[in-house]
Amino acid sequence: MSIQYKDATDTKTGPSPSVWGNCPVADFLERPDTGLYQFDDFDRSPILTTPTITTQANYGNGYKAFGSSGGTIVPGTGQYGDIVLTETDDNEAVILADINLPFKIIRGGGDVWFECRLKTNTITDARHGIFVGFVEQQTLAAIIPIVDAGTLADANFVGFHRLEGDGDKVDCIYKANGVTEVTVQADAATLVADTYIKLGMRYKDANSTLYFYVDGAQVASVVVIAAAGTDFPNDVTMGKCLAVKCASADDAIVTMDWWGAAQARVS
Repeated sequence: MSIQYKDATDTKTGPSPSVWGNCPVADFLERPDTGLYQFDDFDRSPILTTPTITTQANYGNGYKAFGSSGGTIVPGTGQYGDIVLTETDDNEAVILADINLPFKIIRGGGDVWFECRLKTNTITDARHGIFVGFVEQQTLAAIIPIVDAGTLADANFVGFHRLEGDGDKVDCIYKANGVTEVTVQADAATLVADTYIKLGMRYKDANSTLYFYVDGAQVASVVVIAAAGTDFPNDVTMGKCLAVKCASADDAIVTMDWWGAAQARVS
């Protein structure tokens, strides 16, 4: 008998069943030839071997990092692990991203899953922007992946974007390089200061459709992935990324409890 996972709000601390219920995690772990599964609870935080991250540096545990002046990435104090990204200077950024790029959302490329649990210290407008999701290979910098105007750089992204001018809302977005950013659903999530929220995605290859989730509940709008070469970034490999960009000199603090991603392999 197969188990059906109902699309419903889930504010528990763990991954949402509606996002991950059909992901064969055990198979991926036992037989890597069937798929890739990543999950980081930040119970063992990466270590930076140099005292500064003002240029992109390998951070450890498969991550790279960037922090402008005033930027830090440190372990949090929550039980079971978390990681805290802080930036204090206007138009400066702090970023954590995968070094490797194992994920690709493309027709015929296999199902894809992503989810994270994070919170931010403030929902006041014009304080800081946030992006979390997948991004192509980029050399991280103060203007990559979020530029000074608060929009995303001209690169390939899929995920969630809190615009710096709308502090309590998160949009579901994607962007292909050379093409204007597409807002799949504006104001898909409502943030509460210093309160965790889960943001997830699931690409179902059988119907070429990408779904977005907020606290386990599917948002109304979806993306039907067209053939490669359209306005969706389906011709590039991508990795996980969390970026925070200040829009003022007030502290920007984002704490991530965990994130995970997976993709089925296609022979």
